[in-house]
Amino acid sequence: MRRFTKRRIHWLLTLMLLSIMPVAAADVSGNWTFAVTLGQLGSGNATVTLQQQPDGILTGTYTGQLANGPVSGTYTGDQFEFSFTSEALGSRITYRGHLRGDGSVDGIVLVQDEEFGTFTGKKS
Repeated sequence: MRRFTKRRIHWLLTLMLLSIMPVAAADVSGNWTFAVTLGQLGSGNATVTLQQQPDGILTGTYTGQLANGPVSGTYTGDQFEFSFTSEALGSRITYRGHLRGDGSVDGIVLVQDEEFGTFTGKKS
């Protein structure tokens, strides 16, 4: 029969805890400058401020040619999504992206759930 030393028990407990811990979410909180390309509508920049809540909720503000106002969304791991209503386009706009290893973000822009463009972003 194999004896379990205190050191082995400690090591096993540590492994068990690590295996059940949730993966930490990447932090997209902060002030961002987004470069946005919307097909035939052209391109432009937007200023986005995001705050992450511990429960996966994302809030903030969007300032750009499409709208000026609050955003709401979600995040999981390095993936995030937020939406707002654009009076200029008369519809709901959604930004769906991910945080890259270099600290920048990129993703797609959806208008009424249809892919309409792309964006990249860097912290201001």
